[in-house]
Amino acid sequence: MSSIIAPRPPGVNHGLPLEMRLRYQRQELQHLLDNPDRPCAPDPSPWDANLDQDKTRALCRGCPITVACGTVAVIEEAIVLADSECHTQNILIAVVSGTRGGVTARARRPVVRALADQIITERMARAEQARAETERERQAAKAGTAS
Repeated sequence: MSSIIAPRPPGVNHGLPLEMRLRYQRQELQHLLDNPDRPCAPDPSPWDANLDQDKTRALCRGCPITVACGTVAVIEEAIVLADSECHTQNILIAVVSGTRGGVTARARRPVVRALADQIITERMARAEQARAETERERQAAKAGTAS
């Protein structure tokens, strides 16, 4: 599976957190998934089954939005997984299921887990940075009142 994360759009602040860039990318692709003429629009139930890769490819063969569908699915699943309190294999299996973008759930799971881990790591780093900044401000205020 190729890289899900597209390059940052021109003019977008390159310092944006990964999660914000992913949400932006999902928003940019969402209109493609809203197309009522796509093969899975009338009855999405066949795509909810966990099929083998050959059946999955056949199910999505000829769909014009296969890449967008798979990308949006991975982004959404990674954000849900990152938001979940528990990161057990059962949660991963519950979050990542069905056929999306011609890719089985089994094939998407490692990508989703890695992306969710990146989101979590970045969230933790931003939280630590905010705590450190608050502590510096408190120390500066304390030093200012002590003078």
